[in-house]
Amino acid sequence: MPSLKEFRNKIGAVQSTRKVTSSMKLVAGIKLKKAEQKAANSREYATELALILSKIHRKFVDGSCELFSGRNMVQNEMLVVFASEKGLCGNFNYVIGKKTAEIISGIHQRGGTVHLICIGVKPFEFLKQKLIDGDRIELLENFYLSEALLENSNLLATRIMANFSSGRVDQVAIVYTRCLSAISRKVEVKSLIPIVCTPDSSNGDIIFEPSTEEILQTIVPYNIAIQIYQSALESVAGEQGSRMTSMDNATRNADELLSNLTISYNRTRQYRITQELVEVVSGATTIAKG
Repeated sequence: MPSLKEFRNKIGAVQSTRKVTSSMKLVAGIKLKKAEQKAANSREYATELALILSKIHRKFVDGSCELFSGRNMVQNEMLVVFASEKGLCGNFNYVIGKKTAEIISGIHQRGGTVHLICIGVKPFEFLKQKLIDGDRIELLENFYLSEALLENSNLLATRIMANFSSGRVDQVAIVYTRCLSAISRKVEVKSLIPIVCTPDSSNGDIIFEPSTEEILQTIVPYNIAIQIYQSALESVAGEQGSRMTSMDNATRNADELLSNLTISYNRTRQYRITQELVEVVSGATTIAKG
């Protein structure tokens, strides 16, 4: 049976851990509210931008345009994976890594190769083991810095367009976690190239100036950058939501463990007191008889 000192040390350690998890839960909750607000503010803009592209595609773009119709032969595919830079966020990185691994497996079964861009260091080592000869993987660090997030999204969009135009990649998709609520998240896969057009129920003609070609040259890279930016915001919110949930569960477990340790400590203490009383009474009885 552990000594009372050992019980006190364990209780102290659990109390210290509980303070950390409780603080991290509060911090994650505050960050989650800010991240959700940013994602919500940007979501409608990203949706409207995609809708504008849909209108341009239906009215003015030739059906053979590879940006919209895709290429006939898809050999090289690029995946942009949004994960987290830090841990202690539950199964957030595991779920995104597992989904990406399934996509990579499907690409390999079709005989294709993968160019994987990891945004967030956590799933990098796991996904690197899923690649085969001919695949490429790279890690983009410090992508989520708030003051540089939009600029980083623009730079990545420029790279994607250059790789597609040169033929180094035939298809591009992003894998990210969408934050549905504080406790609910969903891994989504969004195609960047070819551009998936959203349904448009609006009526009436729209006049675009300048020419359609000039508009596409500007708006397509911009749309890709905005979709990347929106996915990053959703991923940040999802990470904070997962961390808050994880720290809440850890705090609850610490409370339960503290309760069990306190009960065991009190029982042990009572047992020791009873044992000492028995020894005192036994000794006194022996002396009285003598």
